[in-house]
Amino acid sequence: MMKHLKISVIIGIFCVTAACTLQAQSTGTLPNEILQATRDGDAFKLAEFFNSKIELVLPSNSGVYSKEQAQFMMKKFFSSYPPVSFQIIHQGIRENATFAIGKYTHSKGQFRILFLAKTENSKTLIHQLRIELQDE
Repeated sequence: MMKHLKISVIIGIFCVTAACTLQAQSTGTLPNEILQATRDGDAFKLAEFFNSKIELVLPSNSGVYSKEQAQFMMKKFFSSYPPVSFQIIHQGIRENATFAIGKYTHSKGQFRILFLAKTENSKTLIHQLRIELQDE
């Protein structure tokens, strides 16, 4: 009787944990830390969420880079175009990935930023980051 109770409790805990994880993934939102790092122009904090290889598309160049290379490139981007504001305009889930589209405003104009991230082992990692010039 006690053995069945223990098994039931373990199964219950597992089900609740799995349901919470699925709920978090199904909301289709990026972690706040990614959004705040972008608002702050903090390449170091943003790079904490980069996959080991990331597709990075910037106005001046694009390619697949290591996490360290992408961090350096984003540091250069943020210093060239310091953020005035950043806001998410759309986000959701596509296949097994979370995506978000945001409007990044700097002193001389705007960019559209697209994040494509996947959650692996309870950690959200950015696999693609696209920054495109936004017409006003």
